Amino acid sequence: MKVEEKFFRDMYHQICLLEDATLAKNFYDMLDMPPGERLDGLLTYGYIDEDAGFTFSILGGAQIFGQRLKIFPINYKAAAFVRRNGALEADVKILTDEYALAFRDRMAMINDAYAVDAAREQTRFIKNLDAFRHPVYPDDVVVYFLSSKHKPELMWVRCVAIDENILTGKLLNEPTKDFGCHEGDLVKFGVAQVNGQNILLNLPTK
Repeated sequence: MKVEEKFFRDMYHQICLLEDATLAKNFYDMLDMPPGERLDGLLTYGYIDEDAGFTFSILGGAQIFGQRLKIFPINYKAAAFVRRNGALEADVKILTDEYALAFRDRMAMINDAYAVDAAREQTRFIKNLDAFRHPVYPDDVVVYFLSSKHKPELMWVRCVAIDENILTGKLLNEPTKDFGCHEGDLVKFGVAQVNGQNILLNLPTK
């Protein structure tokens, strides 16, 4: 299955083998490997960068021999990562069970560097939001804003927390009309059904 076909939670905090020789070649100079060795893919760790979206931190280069791998470690002094958008065509396999022990320190370092509070983390596991999430920025969902004076407007909101069924998020767009909020404001929203279809709907607080 390709990265493009995988949902973010399947790869989130997982060790992922990205099988893509062309992609791997971009990181050849960062790897501890003899000249002339081939690369079949990259061993990576999936995490969410709030500002840059879903990202794979590169743990090493990989040669594939059937069901076996030969891993060439990467120089961790260099920033080595690939965004989800840059790996959409790579075949992906989850190998956490096989490599969690070997890369536990690296995984812990990444988790600490990109940690969010428990409230934000909780929103990443709400399946009712999945249909509305941005494909690259999993924290961002599309929300309808309504007003008796204006036509509905769709805007992106970054999830912050949930209290029972009411979500709080940061508005990422400046509305073109007056909905009583502005870019950067915290807004409330929730799932609503309109004409038999679920949507995310802004819940005005005034």
